[in-house]
Amino acid sequence: MFGWKVFALLGLVSVSVSGCAALLEKPLIEPPDEIAKLSNADLSPAAPMGVRPVSNPTLNTGSIAAKYAGDNRTTRAVEARTPGISQNASGYELNFSDTDLSELVKVVLKDTLGITYVFDSHIEGRVSISTGGPVTRAELISILESILATNHAALLIENGVYRVVPEADARQQGISAFDYVRESREVGAGYGVSIFALRYVSTEAMMRMLDGLMVKQEDLRASVFNNMLFIRGPGQSRQSIVEIVSMFDVDWMKGQSAGIFKLDNASPDDVIRELKQVFQTDRQGRGLVKFQTIGRLNAVLVLAPRSQTVDKVGEWISRLDHSGADDDNYYVYRVENGRAKDLARLLMAAFTGGGAAGGSGRGAEEKEVAPTLAASRTSSGSSFGSSSSGTGSNSNSGPLSGSTTGSTSLGGGDASGSSNGSPLKGAPTLASAEEEPADEGPQSSAATSSDQVRVTPDERNNKLLIKASERNYKKILQILHRVDQPPLQVLINATLAEVTLNKNLQYGVQFFLQKNHGKSGGIGFSTSDALAIAPVMPGLNLIAGNIGSDPRVILDALAKETAVRIVSSPSVVVLHNQQAILEVGDQVPIITREAQSVINPDSPTVNEIEFKNTGVILNVTPRINSNGLVTMEVQQEVSAVQNTSGQSDAATSLTPTISQRRVTSTIAVQSGQMVVLGGLIREEVSRSKSSIPVINKIPYLGDVLGGETDNGRTRTELVVFIRPIVIRNPEDASNAAEALRAGMASLAPRPTAWDARIESREDPRVVGGGSIK
Repeated sequence: MFGWKVFALLGLVSVSVSGCAALLEKPLIEPPDEIAKLSNADLSPAAPMGVRPVSNPTLNTGSIAAKYAGDNRTTRAVEARTPGISQNASGYELNFSDTDLSELVKVVLKDTLGITYVFDSHIEGRVSISTGGPVTRAELISILESILATNHAALLIENGVYRVVPEADARQQGISAFDYVRESREVGAGYGVSIFALRYVSTEAMMRMLDGLMVKQEDLRASVFNNMLFIRGPGQSRQSIVEIVSMFDVDWMKGQSAGIFKLDNASPDDVIRELKQVFQTDRQGRGLVKFQTIGRLNAVLVLAPRSQTVDKVGEWISRLDHSGADDDNYYVYRVENGRAKDLARLLMAAFTGGGAAGGSGRGAEEKEVAPTLAASRTSSGSSFGSSSSGTGSNSNSGPLSGSTTGSTSLGGGDASGSSNGSPLKGAPTLASAEEEPADEGPQSSAATSSDQVRVTPDERNNKLLIKASERNYKKILQILHRVDQPPLQVLINATLAEVTLNKNLQYGVQFFLQKNHGKSGGIGFSTSDALAIAPVMPGLNLIAGNIGSDPRVILDALAKETAVRIVSSPSVVVLHNQQAILEVGDQVPIITREAQSVINPDSPTVNEIEFKNTGVILNVTPRINSNGLVTMEVQQEVSAVQNTSGQSDAATSLTPTISQRRVTSTIAVQSGQMVVLGGLIREEVSRSKSSIPVINKIPYLGDVLGGETDNGRTRTELVVFIRPIVIRNPEDASNAAEALRAGMASLAPRPTAWDARIESREDPRVVGGGSIK
């Protein structure tokens, strides 16, 4: 309630003052009569007028009268002040009209501020200035600098002495260093050059920001070498520049949260472009988060005021870090069960319909071999003799040597010696892992490519390097998961027996077994066409029907009639669609080429020798279907050196005659069923020659006293028992191993009728004058 009264009173006072001012401005009061005052003056002593109250004279204004009340306070005399400038508690007020510039400088610097100064006499000019209110000391100096600048002059400060010089001279003087971190108070008055050491912003960027703020562009200079900024001008101008620079040259990373996110699939530029759309950095989210590409690390740098924002950006980066469905990427697939080269060939056939080549792999003989590991290979000794290293030459000089390489023997019987056999001529072969060179040179450079798909096999590490889009790689991965499966294995138990044919078996083992078919206690066989026995050449091809898995049943039946000898009884595990090679025999050296110098007739003859595998050779390639049916490609060969001249050194000749018996069959049997192969009969004639020394060289007389004796003929037949067992899992492998250990006892010689017959009877078979054991 009291407040509104105060405001009302103030309003009335203001109205009254306005009215008084209006009245005083009107010239209605006539001037007083000065002559009357002097004639009526009181000349008696009185107190001074300055200390006694002033009476209000009554003015004769005619019909107009006015009364003006004072404030009842004594008015003091006004103190003397500096001409043109006044000072009060609030500051300084300037009021100059057409004053000489030197006089203005003197009043401001010397009379008012008490500053010693030097004024250049070349400076001329006149100034009119009036401030509408009080100004501070610093503002007074700035006003003076502005007045000097309009008159092409400048104020310099050197060692506390102020100098007013022409502007042209000031440009070459007054350089001062400045650190704006200590506020703008360091920028003093006067014309000069200030040096700013920028910390966070480059001079080029600062020059662009200050462009247009300077009245004269030549007053702003930058030093790129040490990142310094030079500003020339009056103190007020430099102070303004300091304030602007301090606003821009700040550590914008201070208080910022940062994160570096590496990308595994996507490109940083693509991810940043998508992140800007997510966080609306061009609209509502401007300044919320900043992104920067780090190409060297394939990463994204994220800057944000809050760590929560960085975490949120990291979540979005993990969501966006996926390669496009059509973008090519590199993938590495580790082959678990097959071979990388075979899988690469298969993938090329699936995507391009062609075949693959390359690498230092095997030749075209592997075209029908499934992608699995290397084939198994076994070899054992036999009674055909032992391998040896030989040297062949037609003279005593320049020998050529040949040698054989031994291998681990597998099998039974009374065999001795070892040999490194080779597959049959013309048969598809597959080198074992041991025969591959240790260093195959550079890895296969050939690859499978189809538009955007490229598959390169790494044979050394058995891996596939795949370049494909994500869509195509998913298709490739589905194929690999179905193809790269553990291969099936087959345990092949083989027994090779040599049967001597006598009168009861003069037609061979096949006729003997068929003759006893159906008799009480006889042997049961099945020769149905449904069992897919397809002999290429005539021979014994039977499948045992009710005799189980032990070949001793047939061997016992044959031993009652003739002599039976076990040549070998190997067992080998081979992978599906791989080749197992069983060899029992010798390597025979054969001359393939002779060479002799045509210039020197006395030069030695050089022979080129190769070794021919002889003996019993069995190749088996099994293929397994889903029902357990095993289809076997069987190649069986029996070969030996033939003595055509009747001489005892036929086996050591470098041009021997080799007798060969071979049979090829394709058989399909169930797992665990035994197959009997035979029909390979060999007939040998043994002759001996007797003579009397010296007399045998006499014509006709030597023939009469000596002669040849025919020791008889020996016919033998080789019978092969093959029993495949499919191994699908580790349990089947364990059962097969246990059955093999149990079956070893059944293969051991026992005192039976046919064993006693062999021991009690001398073997009449003679080859080249010697007996075979």
